[in-house]
Amino acid sequence: MTEKDLLEQMCRYVMESAIRKGADRVRVTAVRDVSRGMTVLNDSLEKIHSAVESALHIHLFVNGRFGTCSTNRTDPAGIDTLLDDAIASVKLLAPDSCRILVPEELRYKGPPQSSAHRGDIGTRAGKELLFSCTGAVFGKMDSLISITADYGDNRRWLHLSDSEGLNCTSEETWYSLSAECSVKGGGDTRPSDWDYQGGIHPGAIRKASTPRECALTAYKRAYAKRNPRKVPGGRYPMIVENRVASTLIAPLIDAISGSTLQQQNSFLMHKLGKRIASPSLTLTDDPHRKGFPGYSLFDSEGMATATRVVIEKGHLNMYFLSTYYANKMKMPPTVSSPSLLVLPGGKGDPAFFADSVKSGIFVTGFNGGNCNSATGDFSYGIEGFFVENGRITHPVHEMVVTGNMPDLWDRFLAAGNDALTTSAWQIPSLLFDNIEFSGL
Repeated sequence: MTEKDLLEQMCRYVMESAIRKGADRVRVTAVRDVSRGMTVLNDSLEKIHSAVESALHIHLFVNGRFGTCSTNRTDPAGIDTLLDDAIASVKLLAPDSCRILVPEELRYKGPPQSSAHRGDIGTRAGKELLFSCTGAVFGKMDSLISITADYGDNRRWLHLSDSEGLNCTSEETWYSLSAECSVKGGGDTRPSDWDYQGGIHPGAIRKASTPRECALTAYKRAYAKRNPRKVPGGRYPMIVENRVASTLIAPLIDAISGSTLQQQNSFLMHKLGKRIASPSLTLTDDPHRKGFPGYSLFDSEGMATATRVVIEKGHLNMYFLSTYYANKMKMPPTVSSPSLLVLPGGKGDPAFFADSVKSGIFVTGFNGGNCNSATGDFSYGIEGFFVENGRITHPVHEMVVTGNMPDLWDRFLAAGNDALTTSAWQIPSLLFDNIEFSGL
């Protein structure tokens, strides 16, 4: 029996048993993850791990009430006991008419979703990748303290079905290689940095040059962070590297998500159709780009996904609303969350942006901080480099960037063309004007 058949059989049993025990409607998600990983520190294999995990997530609709439960048991007796207890508990809850199954016209009805590689790398090949990675710098760089390299692969099967005919299946794989280097800095400091490569197919990390490039990139980035200097606070143009740009996108997505909006805790409340950012900002949810992380034909409820322009030239086009939050807010459902966010790029990378900056800050990392979802006020510790006369120069430290999200995005000038394909949020490097930093 294939994994798809096994998961479908488990879901069918849960639904039939729950209906028999008194549930009116049921939605079940069955997930099975098979993962493996290895770690090499310098020239020694430090860790090998493998795991197989299965889980059932059950949504129960009983007498106008709603509740959830989950288990990793797959035996009928264990499932029956769980359902008996769960249904009895749901009957004690208050009625909730906003909880429904996905209406038929919104369901995904297509073939199984697949973004999976059929082969396998194997333990020996994984070890060779790791030692090739660490060997590129270990014992060759005087300033190197240590290098850690990690390999991982994961295969996930998912089946989602409900008692009214929903039937969704997916299979996906992911292969990754990462390196982190620590180097000798000034005094007792030990700056470190990393690089990461990954993809749906193992070819993304098995190119002969990939392990070496991964290690060298991590080392060079760590080495460049030695001997940081303090910079006077004030307003500067800000360049945000592609690796961390999603940190500034996340508050926007949170602010247009159903839970935040329904609780009236969003700084973008009542902004649908209005300008919320610079005309330079367009953001698209493009879930049907097969071969990319985030590829998805249906969401967590089984609602069919679609390509949607979330923000168009600064104007907010949509909210992310599951059936529940759509009903609570008396609005049409869209989709519960974004799948593959794309910010269309212009041209260039951080060095290209720096060429036009006389005095600015290039942000390569955010260290703590937060954003208030109700007001949009934010404060983030940053690491990065000073930009002077068109050049990225020395590293900076002990700096904090502060402001308000709507004001920040109103100051957005341009996006690069360097979005990383290893992330489901494909956000390139970003350029902002006149942003507040506190330093000296």
